[in-house]
Amino acid sequence: MAERSRVPWMPDLLTDVRFGWRMLRRSPGFALAAIFTLALGIGANTAMFSVADGLLLRPPPFDHPERLYWIYDVNSRLRLTVADTVPPSPGNFVEWRRRSRAFDYMIAWRNWFFSVAGASAHDAGAEQIRGVTVSPGFFEMLGVRAAIGRTFGADEEEPGRDKVAVLTDGFWQRRFGGNRSIVGQSVLVDGRSLTVIGVLPKEFYFLWRDSAIFLPMTVDADFQSGRATHSIAVLGRLAPGMTRGEAQPELERIGRDLGRAYPATNDGWSAGLVPVFPLNKNLQPALLMLLGAVACVLLIACINVGNLLLARAGAREREMTVRTALGASRGRLIRQMLAESGLLAVIGAMLGVPLAAGALRTLWPFIPEVRIAGALGVTIDTRVLGVTLAVTIVTAMLLGTLPALQASRTGRLKVSGDSSYGAAGAALLTIEIALSLMLLAGATLLVRSLWNLQRVDPGFRTDRLTTMQVWLPRTTYPDAAGVSRFYEEFLRRVQGVRGVSAAAFVNTRPFLGWSLGARLQIPGHAAPAEDDPIVDFRVISPGYLAALGSRLIRGRIFDAGDSQDTLSVALINASMARRFWPDEDPMGEALHLGFLGSTASAPWWPERTADTYTIVGVIGDIRESRLGDQVRPVVYLSSSQNPSRYAHLLVRTDGTSLNVLQTVQRQLRAIDPDLGVYDVQSMETVIDQAVASPRLNSTLLWVFAVAALILCGVGVYGVTSCVVSRRTREFAIRLAIGAAPSTIFRTVTREGATVALIGISIGVGGALLLARTLAGLVFGVAATDGTTLTVSAGVVFALAMLASWRPAWRATRVDPMTVLRAE
Repeated sequence: MAERSRVPWMPDLLTDVRFGWRMLRRSPGFALAAIFTLALGIGANTAMFSVADGLLLRPPPFDHPERLYWIYDVNSRLRLTVADTVPPSPGNFVEWRRRSRAFDYMIAWRNWFFSVAGASAHDAGAEQIRGVTVSPGFFEMLGVRAAIGRTFGADEEEPGRDKVAVLTDGFWQRRFGGNRSIVGQSVLVDGRSLTVIGVLPKEFYFLWRDSAIFLPMTVDADFQSGRATHSIAVLGRLAPGMTRGEAQPELERIGRDLGRAYPATNDGWSAGLVPVFPLNKNLQPALLMLLGAVACVLLIACINVGNLLLARAGAREREMTVRTALGASRGRLIRQMLAESGLLAVIGAMLGVPLAAGALRTLWPFIPEVRIAGALGVTIDTRVLGVTLAVTIVTAMLLGTLPALQASRTGRLKVSGDSSYGAAGAALLTIEIALSLMLLAGATLLVRSLWNLQRVDPGFRTDRLTTMQVWLPRTTYPDAAGVSRFYEEFLRRVQGVRGVSAAAFVNTRPFLGWSLGARLQIPGHAAPAEDDPIVDFRVISPGYLAALGSRLIRGRIFDAGDSQDTLSVALINASMARRFWPDEDPMGEALHLGFLGSTASAPWWPERTADTYTIVGVIGDIRESRLGDQVRPVVYLSSSQNPSRYAHLLVRTDGTSLNVLQTVQRQLRAIDPDLGVYDVQSMETVIDQAVASPRLNSTLLWVFAVAALILCGVGVYGVTSCVVSRRTREFAIRLAIGAAPSTIFRTVTREGATVALIGISIGVGGALLLARTLAGLVFGVAATDGTTLTVSAGVVFALAMLASWRPAWRATRVDPMTVLRAE
């Protein structure tokens, strides 16, 4: 019975679709305008959902992503939680892996840099690449198999058995020309001969787009005993049937046991869990904001097209009356109108999907690097198409319901004397104006925030300054003396190049995204151990301030007289001087630095450090992380006294034509032909990348706001024009009995202003309610800034009045005789 009852609907549905298609073909101007408007709205929503899906919603393509957890060190005594993302220490990881029963896999990994020399398909010289050292079991945990060869075995973390490497597909193609015979051959990595045992699938990458090589993490005696250095990342997969609530107490129990066994390094330390999925939670506020904005654009587009359909419904009142008289039911009329709106939505979606694909190709290079999900890319897949289909159905319903109901009320849509269209159109227009104002206010806030960020003084000159990374492998440079000699010779050569005005080294350049810390104690400023502040430190060479273009406030800078045989000295920044010596001169004061790591278990730590340093100078604040962050206290140490094998070279030129990269590489290979440089870019580019996310957010929201304003203006014009057309007879009569044209003009514009003011009031309220969403995304301006709301409201009101002007003027040009004669 149910089957039989459904069959008669199919011919009717096809008939309704064919009828809707014929009606659209009869009004090509209307159809094209409606389809283009919907294509933009649906396309924009498809593109933004693709971005949100790829970066936030879609699970990573690994086995059982819901069971994957980051494991961090936490310390309640030091008030360090999982939110601080403190890297675990190697020794703790070894104990967690050995003692835990809650995880079927627990692996350690570390992102680092390596110099590669030797075999290549294009006679390429030495180069520095990004690589990842991982525990055996890493690929098995993620469910990743090698495309060629194999991945690491369980015994290849042991010293002596760790001389193997797995290549990423991109690096294999670029350096080795995709030659499959590379498997089994040797490559020189950091001076060590390693055997290539496999190549990973093309679609796989972990964390960074430019990762080139994976190496086994060597678990030697230094690694197993390294408890004071928090220097690795740990990823675990819960065993089947286990929950986070069961795993967390187990890790806490292990932490207490380690605290009793190793009180000097583990007292107060434990472990915390953070799920890998959902991904990129830091992007959630911005993505939700943009998704909301693009949904508003689609809703505004639907309102515009809906108003056009309402107008058509009024024009087709006679047709509907005739069809009703011929026996068409009200339900059939509604279905036919819905079929027409559905066709508009479907065709709009068909055009919107390729528009979204083009937008994604344009957007992808500007999307900041993100963790894990960045590997997935942002694509239009079946998930996205499913959402697009849902959006299309909702759009069709939004478009068609009200016009269909109006058109089906035969005998009530009179061409004159009925205000149902005007009331419905005005109500929809109020919503459109409110949404436009909310988008404009939000976009203006983000643009002002971006302007404020870009005007922040980083504390140094960015012009004619190039930075690049250098890494000295321990196999070639085994001790501090060798590291110092290399950098002294390298600097001497670079500084001697014509066109170079200054050059210097720093272990972590500004805006690198991470830094090294030390626990600070100041004699005479006694405090409990748990209150010892953590300060950042940098290792710099003489000439750093000249190369960076920063300033010395008092004291002196480092010079050739500061050596490993003289007093250990330090510079501090102005923020540190103000915080710890607000009313005193810090010159000559002593600092005790408790370094939170060592070079034995973390390659980025200086080769040598001292316990006590004497302050010899104060320098101006340099913003080291983000432009909008408060400057932290920083201690600067001399590279001559605290050599670091990991460093960034800063080269400032005098404006002459100079290829900095070629010049530096030539000088580098003159000293060591097996070394390369990495991350070569101008400091202007570095600063530009520091505002990449805010700029992308503000640009997208501004584009959506402009689109909303254009659609809003068109909507106001369209509704006002239709209302004027419907009231032509009324205006003709009023003019015939003596009303002045200016009175008619004021009547139309006053009604438009009333609708605009109601919409603006609603929009201001909505903007204030949504201010909390924007609070974390703006800098230097309040999310509830009155000036922004006032200016935005003024712009929207002026737009509404401008859009109403032409129809109001046309109302004053009505010829009473012509209209009344036609009646």
